[in-house]
Amino acid sequence: GHFIGALGVVLMAFVEYPGFPLTNLPPPLRGALQGGLGTIYLINIVLAVLSAISAPSRNQSSLLWGAKTFAVGAIAYDQLMAIPTPEELVERAKKEAEMTKRRSGRRGGR
Repeated sequence: GHFIGALGVVLMAFVEYPGFPLTNLPPPLRGALQGGLGTIYLINIVLAVLSAISAPSRNQSSLLWGAKTFAVGAIAYDQLMAIPTPEELVERAKKEAEMTKRRSGRRGGR
């Protein structure tokens, strides 16, 4: 949905087609849309670089996550950061094994 919305805003900001309400905008509004898109995609570029750097540590494709983050922004970056690294998975497995051991120790002592 976000990507389709962004395409609509790009259409309104850069295409001028008389008679079509989405592209027949006054210049100040068109300039505001262009400035907003520039700001958003500048932020998305920074997040895309961060995604491309972080993806390999999560056994993910740098190209995929960089492109996805550039297109939809922080939503994709947050999705990538939610994927645990192999080290986090090992740590989580250790904690779960420890908790299971504690639970079974309590049951056996009764």
